[in-house]
Amino acid sequence: MGIVEELDDTIKMNFVPIDKIKGARILTVKGEKLGNIKDVMIDSEYGKIAYVVFAYDCTLGMKCKFFAIPWGALKANAGDYILKANRDVFETADDQYQNVWTLDYKGLAKLYEQYKLDPYW
Repeated sequence: MGIVEELDDTIKMNFVPIDKIKGARILTVKGEKLGNIKDVMIDSEYGKIAYVVFAYDCTLGMKCKFFAIPWGALKANAGDYILKANRDVFETADDQYQNVWTLDYKGLAKLYEQYKLDPYW
């Protein structure tokens, strides 16, 4: 079974309150937990969710790693979000940005390119 087939089973959620997105789990297509959505960054100029701040592998007593994930890279599935990425990509990576809460369009364009997504703007 390929990735596309696995993602076809996702449950589409058209309208979701922000408090249901924050804290939601991010999983691999194999169902492995990667972490949780820490924050949702909305582009107030375009009225769209630009990206989420993803807290990877937050265990007690250890510092979390934070990454920006384009909203379009996630697929909703029964309250969780699926990301087509391997766990080892995040294990070996340093925090992706100095401060993922303050990306500009230039940084966001690089992020979208990394995930092979066209920018929404």
